[in-house]
Amino acid sequence: MEIKWLTYIPIYIALCEEKSIAGAARRLNCSNAHVSRQLKQLEDILSVQLIQRTTRQFNLTYDGVEFYKQVKYLFESAEVINEKLCSTEKVVGKLRVAASASFGAILLTEPLAQFYQAYPRLEIEIIFTESPLDLMESGFDVAFFMTDSPPEGYVGHYLRSLHCKPFAHESYIKSHGEIEHPSELDKYNHILYRNTEFMLDNWTFQNKTTKEEVLIKLKGAFSVNLVSSMVDAMLSGCGVTMLDDLALSKLPQEKRKEVIQLVPDWETSPILPLYILYPKREHLPKRTRVFVDFFRNHLKGV
Repeated sequence: MEIKWLTYIPIYIALCEEKSIAGAARRLNCSNAHVSRQLKQLEDILSVQLIQRTTRQFNLTYDGVEFYKQVKYLFESAEVINEKLCSTEKVVGKLRVAASASFGAILLTEPLAQFYQAYPRLEIEIIFTESPLDLMESGFDVAFFMTDSPPEGYVGHYLRSLHCKPFAHESYIKSHGEIEHPSELDKYNHILYRNTEFMLDNWTFQNKTTKEEVLIKLKGAFSVNLVSSMVDAMLSGCGVTMLDDLALSKLPQEKRKEVIQLVPDWETSPILPLYILYPKREHLPKRTRVFVDFFRNHLKGV
């Protein structure tokens, strides 16, 4: 039986992942007109509209999304078969990676450069975002995201959790006074983390020695969804903010010395586990397997 649409798979995958005809054309080194014709022919063969396109919009239909998920899996399985038959050790192709904007740049920038140097034939695209993503629908191969549990249909490897503490710039503490107990945090203005899903304003502090626990609700007129912005606001003397030490790790030494940790005898429970995620599949392309193994080993002790 002849399957007429098989030859269109590479162009369709490129369209879905680049989100434009021009982007797919650049990726495949062909003309915009060729991509447009191929898409029209594919839709005619399937008798289904896969992509709604106007001069300003380019959106996958429901059928288009479902078709993409299936042909992406089919294409990657074919790559695996090809790798085994050709017995090649080369790691090639395109790898699309999504990562938390807050901690992705801190954790991943240096190892990404090392990985690329080790596998220079790979084309790597990194998108930093704080918005939840459907990895399959968005065309990502791997993601680094903070989640309490990996979503269904994905493999998740735990990397680390956040251990947050209250920090402030020394100038802010000088002007607003010191405290000795978490219950006194309400005398400060707080820079809060807030995204479309939740706000981190409720914290349980436990004394490291006595094990006393106290629940604190922080209040502040400044909220933001990027940890780097929280750090900048704190350094500017806008208030106190709850941060993991990792968020301060890239500060110059002289700046780090100006930051004060409040109530150091108290600690909070770890939150927001960071996972490396990829779609659950029987066969993964070699480039994805190599990437995941590299970062699991690299970030094991972070």
